[in-house]
Amino acid sequence: MLNMGIIKVEFNFPELKEAVVSLEQGRRKFFDLLTKELRTAASNAIDQVLSSEMTVFLGKSSEDGNKRNGYQTREYALKGLGGITLRMPVDRHRRFESAIIPKSEQIDPRLKEDMAVLHLAGISTRDLEMMSKRLLGIDVSRQTISNSLGEIQGKAVDWLTRSITGKYWALYIDGTNFKIQRRGSTEKEPSLVVLGIDETNHKSILAIEPGTKDNVDTWEAVFSELIKRGLNSEDVRIGIMDGLPGLETLFQKAFPKSVTARCWVHSLRNALAKTPARFREAFKLLAHKVMYASSEDQARQAFKALKEAMGADAERAVYCLEKDLDSLVVHYRFEKRFWIALKTTNPIERINKEFKKRSRSMGTLGEQTLECLLAFTALRLEMGWKQVRVDAAGLAKALEVRNKTNAIEETVAELIH
Repeated sequence: MLNMGIIKVEFNFPELKEAVVSLEQGRRKFFDLLTKELRTAASNAIDQVLSSEMTVFLGKSSEDGNKRNGYQTREYALKGLGGITLRMPVDRHRRFESAIIPKSEQIDPRLKEDMAVLHLAGISTRDLEMMSKRLLGIDVSRQTISNSLGEIQGKAVDWLTRSITGKYWALYIDGTNFKIQRRGSTEKEPSLVVLGIDETNHKSILAIEPGTKDNVDTWEAVFSELIKRGLNSEDVRIGIMDGLPGLETLFQKAFPKSVTARCWVHSLRNALAKTPARFREAFKLLAHKVMYASSEDQARQAFKALKEAMGADAERAVYCLEKDLDSLVVHYRFEKRFWIALKTTNPIERINKEFKKRSRSMGTLGEQTLECLLAFTALRLEMGWKQVRVDAAGLAKALEVRNKTNAIEETVAELIH
């Protein structure tokens, strides 16, 4: 006999003997028998609770004269056991509604959360529909899987709008586009992302907001919302961003003690696009001397040498760097261990790539699905970031781990093939 609170499972001797024999013959048969017994026990236990609910309901003064009127069977999916059959009691006036098993519910809400998490982890509704019977013990439609996101949407929204309690000294800002299904058509939906570095030098995603990534006014609203949520504007010392006109001025207005940095990768790419092909390699080598100089003074001297060497041969390319030079060398004003992290927007671009990777595997997204996906992906990323600091030592450790992971994946691929 198994006693589990209100659920009691009894085996008579023949059943016990059969279970032992089945275990000797094959574990699968034994577990199939055990699951069957547990399903029956669970059905009986829930039926008793439903019957007690009906008794309490009929005992209300408002139900004088009302009586039981049989029951209706309903298939219900219970987490851990799969499909079970329930006897839903019915009253003569059809007014009874169970609080345990709501009228329209056929799936345990915990299972709905599981389906939502599997979907957000990258399994498409089509694949999950095909695998649902084996994974969850029930057949689930694509629409049910999509609807399951409603079970965790509230938690996603709460996390995306959480209070900001830490002190963040650096912010990366960038935007990306997603394809959203809306009213039968697919549209681009921009999302504005803010990544912060706190006083312990760990990263955290502070904001993922809808908006227009090439519009300064939308960024103003994002910064304002961050401050309302608790971000101390005077703690922010630097903002790393792309070259959207007016964004640097806006950032320094919102965070008055900050400086702004441009991404070296973007700036160099733009400059090389304006460099004649025959001078491109020489320009790149000279630009790297600016980018990897040992101090701000040496960086400025290296740029002066670049400008003199290129002369009129790459005037447009030189100007492309010169107009943003102050923002390109501002990272030298911070501790050397942060230079690698502060000279590009790579940290936030990697986040956007992960968002895109997850969204592609799920197919067409709705607005609600996108919101849950971004929150879920951000939380997964943050779990890993807790182990890595944003400084030279932390980045070296992360690179070492990534290289080992890649080596393992390559070895596995070779073994498979």
